[in-house]
Amino acid sequence: MLRNIAMMRSAPPAFLAQCAQRYGPVVRFPMPRSEVWLVSDPVDVRRVLQGNHKAYGKRTIQYDTLALVTGTGLLASDADLWRRMRRVMSPGFHHDLIAAMATSVHEVCTTWADRTVHRDVETQLDLDAAMLELTLEIVAATLLGGKLAGRADHLVEAVMTALHVVVAKAQQPLPIPESWPTPGHRRLRGAMTVLDAAVDDVIAARRTGQPGTDTLWLLITAMDEGIASVTEVRDEVVTLIVAGHETVAATLTWTWVLLADHPEAEQRVHAEVDKCSDPGPDGWDVDILERLPYTRAVIDECLRLYPPAWVITRRSLEPDSLGGFELPAGATVIASPYAIQRDAQWWPNPNRFDPDRFLGEASPRESGAGPVTYLPFGAGPRLCIGRDLALMEAPMVVATLARVLRVRPVRPTSVRPDFGVTLRPKGGLAGIVVRRQR
Repeated sequence: MLRNIAMMRSAPPAFLAQCAQRYGPVVRFPMPRSEVWLVSDPVDVRRVLQGNHKAYGKRTIQYDTLALVTGTGLLASDADLWRRMRRVMSPGFHHDLIAAMATSVHEVCTTWADRTVHRDVETQLDLDAAMLELTLEIVAATLLGGKLAGRADHLVEAVMTALHVVVAKAQQPLPIPESWPTPGHRRLRGAMTVLDAAVDDVIAARRTGQPGTDTLWLLITAMDEGIASVTEVRDEVVTLIVAGHETVAATLTWTWVLLADHPEAEQRVHAEVDKCSDPGPDGWDVDILERLPYTRAVIDECLRLYPPAWVITRRSLEPDSLGGFELPAGATVIASPYAIQRDAQWWPNPNRFDPDRFLGEASPRESGAGPVTYLPFGAGPRLCIGRDLALMEAPMVVATLARVLRVRPVRPTSVRPDFGVTLRPKGGLAGIVVRRQR
């Protein structure tokens, strides 16, 4: 452990993969005061996340630290609170509603492209920051029932500042009390002030609008009916803002990197979207995705190589058996989608970008074994509530933008991942966007 501290901090998934390769599918780390186990066999991962999920909770350092930002929203909550709020919010993610959201996604992307990129002029920008702003606008339009009225850039900055602080806090060898006025705690409080004010404004603005089926309206209704408290609604809205835009933004950013690094794949995406009919007055609807199988496969392969949630943790609530070993109650269990999805045991040529592996009847996303060898959204009952929305939104964004723009990271081969709350390019992503000549 001491010899590998540098690797653990700079490339934790590589460290976990190295441990699994050297010591096997179940590894126990010699940590003081508590046991920490790494599981990398699909059978054990399925047991923890699905088969025996009631024996595992989310009270881990990962989620307790994240809760400093999101509170007890779905991402970090557990047990009865999680079940109650999941029931409240689930209707907002019904597949029919997600299909209806596709038009809004197309509209937001078209507006963003017209606002950002002028004809025959190259636009230089940070693609990572641009995708964060774009997806935050999509969250507002689809889940929050409105627009952010020019506040997107400030919200993105506040969210990223808060997440950066909590990641650094989780990596500290000794916990520092929240009351201590450290620079990190001051930055976190400042970011949360911006975030909380934005959430209050979003909720107040939605109250004055028409009743609807969006997730925010469901939360407001639950609050008015006494099913959810004011704090619980606040926490869920923050969770929607944080998780709803940052994970999809990361996927889109890595997609532009991969396409720029593989020109033949980029050409196939452009050719595919060019064959689609021009959008009508209301834009494309979700049916367009049926004519974009390769673009969808590109997103699937990006999620395999760069899963935004690169690590999943649980705490055992009772003794269990994993891989033939007896796990005690109170142990932390780690599974890494990043490591599992790059394991040659389950994926041929695992480090190669190959969207074709997701085409046809043998697609790993569609197979019964998928939840344990391909788990960018987790697995089991705690499967991300926004999975279907993300799998609609990401290819719709790529198709809409690729139809009219050429998105080029400046140095795609030199991009390195930063393993924070989500998997992002380290230091942002300088890029050039220009209108395509079709």
